[in-house]
Amino acid sequence: MLMTLMFLIHPYMKFWKLSLCLIFMSFLLMKYSISLFFSNLTMNMGCDILSLFMIMLLILIFSLSIMASKNIFLLNYYFFLILILMKILMVLFLTSNLLFFYIFFEISLIPMMLIILGWGMKIERMQASIYFLFYTMFSSLPLLYKLMFYFYFTSSNYMFLYMSNFFLKNYFTIFFFFFAFLVKMPIFMFHLWLPKAHVEAPVSGSMILAGILLKLGGYGLMRMMMIMMEYFYIYSNFLISFSLWGGLMISFSCLNQLDLKMIVAFSSISHMSLLISGIFSLNKLGLYGSYLIMISHGLTSSGLFMLVNIFYERTHSRSLILNKGLMNISPNLSFMSFLIISSSMASPPSINLLSEFILCYSILYMYIYFIFMMFFMLLISVGYSMYMYSFNQHGKLFKGMYFFKNMFMLEYLNIFMHWILANLLILKSEFLILFF
Repeated sequence: MLMTLMFLIHPYMKFWKLSLCLIFMSFLLMKYSISLFFSNLTMNMGCDILSLFMIMLLILIFSLSIMASKNIFLLNYYFFLILILMKILMVLFLTSNLLFFYIFFEISLIPMMLIILGWGMKIERMQASIYFLFYTMFSSLPLLYKLMFYFYFTSSNYMFLYMSNFFLKNYFTIFFFFFAFLVKMPIFMFHLWLPKAHVEAPVSGSMILAGILLKLGGYGLMRMMMIMMEYFYIYSNFLISFSLWGGLMISFSCLNQLDLKMIVAFSSISHMSLLISGIFSLNKLGLYGSYLIMISHGLTSSGLFMLVNIFYERTHSRSLILNKGLMNISPNLSFMSFLIISSSMASPPSINLLSEFILCYSILYMYIYFIFMMFFMLLISVGYSMYMYSFNQHGKLFKGMYFFKNMFMLEYLNIFMHWILANLLILKSEFLILFF
């Protein structure tokens, strides 16, 4: 229905009406009665709390990304790809069939790759789309093989049937289930595709990629944990230590970046390392904190990419050397930058603060010897957020900035919606704990 509506609306007003339709759909989802069980909607489709809030986040991020797409050529084709991607992801969150889950997990790559190829920034978008496709696709092929192997022995693809011992009888088999989701997040050393894809994608592509697509790995790990919980213990110590160490290294590299998009992209990898650690802490608080950070990071990282695009549209550069001293000419933009960057670095009352506090407690409760890595990683994450804001807003103004345009009302609304959702959700965060 939404795709039909897309072609009927006037081209200059279509992003407004589509966004309002998507936001209205998210409010309709709030009528869903919260239950601890998976509610079947139809064959192989259903919804529980884990998928419900991801669908609400999906609709909100897509609404805000459409509002940000005001300077896009070939608007009809662009919105067609975005809405196709939204429907694919919605089916992925609703399916209870493992094979369907894998199919839509991989098909979601195609619209995003076409968005990067068709509306990317520079000629390097060709390389970025190839990296994006092959890293994520080839890492998932072993998972397909094991799912077919599982179906051959059990004659079932139902997501909530516990996997038997004869199926998971060696370490390599178990690792194949993890690897596809870890690369999608991505984990350190398999993250090369993410900065390239973010830098070359248009603003709405970066918002969707950071807000939703990076969360598919965490969502898949949580679904797999329901059916193979005891096997997560085999890799828990290794993956927690490796992800925290990788997050620490990535946080250091953020301090060495001059490209604003690269800083936001690398900060996403650092946050995802916390998410991986929380899932593999194997306790309820860890899962709760990981789910919260999926939602909070989806809102704040999307807002940061919107903010970087505002700078880029006015200065035609993402360099921190050129984008400095902006407080002198645009105090309003400086204030909005402070709001969204402070939410990203887990300042109160952001839901990021609650999620990081819960994750720290859950990981240190299980493994106290990770305290130093976690402390330095969180400290440096605050450091590069302050570095990004202070370098961008303070200092001597670049001479070419005297014709700097102020923010439009639509941009104010977009940034404010990201910030208000990331800060007000903490008031009702207790609903999510019902699932865990």
